[in-house]
Amino acid sequence: MKRSDRIYPQAATSGREFGTPLGQIRPEQIAFDIDGVVADTFRTFVHKARCEHGCQVRYQDITEYDFMKVIDIDEQITLKIFRALLAEPIASGIKPVDGAVEVLTRLSRSAPLLFVTARPERDAILEWTYLNLPEVDTASIRLEATETYTAKLPILLKAGIRYFVEDRLDTCHLLREASIIPIVYSQPWNRKPHPFYAVGGWDEVAEMIAW
Repeated sequence: MKRSDRIYPQAATSGREFGTPLGQIRPEQIAFDIDGVVADTFRTFVHKARCEHGCQVRYQDITEYDFMKVIDIDEQITLKIFRALLAEPIASGIKPVDGAVEVLTRLSRSAPLLFVTARPERDAILEWTYLNLPEVDTASIRLEATETYTAKLPILLKAGIRYFVEDRLDTCHLLREASIIPIVYSQPWNRKPHPFYAVGGWDEVAEMIAW
């Protein structure tokens, strides 16, 4: 198998399958998206849509990142919910993705944590991160809000990041072109065929780290 095949397998693979960088990623080489990777934002969206607005939407129905194309929900309701999720992630009740807190806390003991999000505003989600990583020194947390997914790239390159855990496939294609290795955090909207590593949970992220 060529080295390029190990880095970019031809189909989405689990983090436990042959060819993935098990135990190879140094803590300072990896960074993370927030929504859909660390913060369970879209599950909170579904809960609010169902419980507060009576919308018949299921999490597994969000099969596209631009989910308005695939679910039947009023645009004004969507905007209202997302404004709250962006402006008040703590008050909105967003929870961490299962396993994220434990792995990130352990990782922070070896290197500072870097989060890069396409959210338009930094402060609210930074406070959410502080709250949900109580055992991590705030000085060890860096969070950048870029507003667009394309603006993530220069930040990651400047920081010397080699691997980035992301749920949006458009971002992954962009990173690959710049020789940053994407790790797809599996979600209903990214389960179509793609050439990147995929992990099904934070336990699989942990298996890739050179602790």
